[in-house]
Amino acid sequence: MSYEHVLVPIEINGLEIKNRVVRTAHGTNIGQGRVTDELIAYHEARAAGGCGLTILEAASVHPTDMGTLRLHDASVVDDYRRLMGRLAPYNMAVFQQLGHLGYEGVTADGGPPWSASEVAGPSIRRPAKSMTGDDIAELIDAFAQAARWSIEGGVHGVEVHIAHGYLLQQFMSSATNQRTDRYGGSWENRIRLVREVVGAVRETIGPGIPMGVRIGSEALGHGGVTEHDCAELVKVLADDGLIDYVNLTYGSCLRPHKIMGGMHEPPGYELEAAAPVVAAVDLPAIVTGRFRTLAEADELIARGVADMVGLTRAHIADPDLVAKSIEGREAEVRPCIAGNDGCVGGLNRGRLSCAVNPAVGRELEFPPTDSTSQSRRIVVVGGGPGGMEAARLAAEQGHSVVLFEARNRLGGAVRQAQELPTRGLLGDICDWQERELDRLGVDVQLNQTADGQSITSARPDLVVVATGATGAEIPDISTMSKGATAVVDDRFGGYEALGLAEWLATQGLAVTLTTPGRRVAANALLDLVVQPALERLQTLEVDVQTKVDSPPLADLTLTVDKHPHDPLSADLTAANLTVHVIGDAHTPGTVLTAIADAHRIDFSD
Repeated sequence: MSYEHVLVPIEINGLEIKNRVVRTAHGTNIGQGRVTDELIAYHEARAAGGCGLTILEAASVHPTDMGTLRLHDASVVDDYRRLMGRLAPYNMAVFQQLGHLGYEGVTADGGPPWSASEVAGPSIRRPAKSMTGDDIAELIDAFAQAARWSIEGGVHGVEVHIAHGYLLQQFMSSATNQRTDRYGGSWENRIRLVREVVGAVRETIGPGIPMGVRIGSEALGHGGVTEHDCAELVKVLADDGLIDYVNLTYGSCLRPHKIMGGMHEPPGYELEAAAPVVAAVDLPAIVTGRFRTLAEADELIARGVADMVGLTRAHIADPDLVAKSIEGREAEVRPCIAGNDGCVGGLNRGRLSCAVNPAVGRELEFPPTDSTSQSRRIVVVGGGPGGMEAARLAAEQGHSVVLFEARNRLGGAVRQAQELPTRGLLGDICDWQERELDRLGVDVQLNQTADGQSITSARPDLVVVATGATGAEIPDISTMSKGATAVVDDRFGGYEALGLAEWLATQGLAVTLTTPGRRVAANALLDLVVQPALERLQTLEVDVQTKVDSPPLADLTLTVDKHPHDPLSADLTAANLTVHVIGDAHTPGTVLTAIADAHRIDFSD
């Protein structure tokens, strides 16, 4: 494919960007607030892969917001210079996003967060301090100073974050701004702080540096900042001569699952809300919306939907997305499956990761694979995502690999899980792994239930047992009538019970979802996929009950409680074979944990 639109350079305020592919700002916490060698390596890998523009994660500009990247003192200038020096050979433009979480921020001194009024954020749940005039002046200066340090460090441009229900939007919204001074009340007053912040940043960096805003509807339905509010604001900022581009987003801290939609959202789910803002000004526009491929980006630009396209999570999954696509190797691009347990969930648990790419944020620990000087015989038992990843890695390192799979198809339990409503993308990573095994020449033997004899006869130097788990299977309901009752009892805490309950309800059963805990799917809450699922279950009239020790009687009862299935490792170890048990066979978990387990194996040992 020629990609004749997305690969055309674009100019933003005199800066030529080599293509229209953008990595929009996304929290990583890789550097724990600083630009560290680990964070530099993360961005360098994606620069080397061909991305045109990277916008660094939102940097907090003031100690009342201790964000995942902090521009609180001048030492950041040297950090930026190291970053930009490492990225320079790749000709990737780099902008810094500047922001403040407002009532969602954690302060350095333990005091209350700042906001327009004394309201509590949905996560912090602590009443904020209504900012005084002096606080506002201090904040404006902090934005300007952070912009100055960014440009002094060699960053090419800056972006002000006016989205996601954070501080500047808290001033914009009549729902959170209850002020009666010149920063509250009328629309003109509520956007005053935004205009002053953006104006101060522009005055500081000068007219020749690219500057934009990230902005978008809060997606609340009733109240909050709408796409039409955003359109009006960008017109004002453009008429003021302050901005050079707009970067569109969606959702808010009140509906965070709309900011980074999981696999339940279709590609382009943000575009309808973005359209009024894109049309409001004659400036380059960046759009996002769970896009994964260069082909999708090329089509959007060809249709005139936008000038640039965010492929952010897609680049987390595969830093070489652009280069592979240009070279005609699209099938080798490791796909983002939008499960959110690595990117969003990883950040919410401490730092960014990725379900399909364990090297994310750990590029220094995962250098490019070198072929081994001494090939070994590796046997892998089980063709789910963990087993396939182990086979792929071993083959990539030059080992001779045979994989036994008892079923007639690779993919393991994922092949069932992808049949559940909205979970189809799960299968994409297994499809990719299967293609890679074929490309690398792995000997895949389907319909082969391996036992001790078949394994030892292969004369392995090392055996990987990836035989999965039991306890979350899709039941056979072919003999059940419509309206029959079903109970799904969540004893595991992952997404599985939600998915099974939704599937049963779509098959016409009357479903009750129970758990002994306080929340169903408690271990998936940080992945921002539970709330959308619960909303769908409500539409399907599924009865969700928590703190239930004894589920009600029903025609069908499913107890979801995954248990390791490992019939081999004890005997293989007794036969003096080197054995690694991974994935659900070791500890039931997710695609993320299964694939990560495979990367912990030293195949040369």
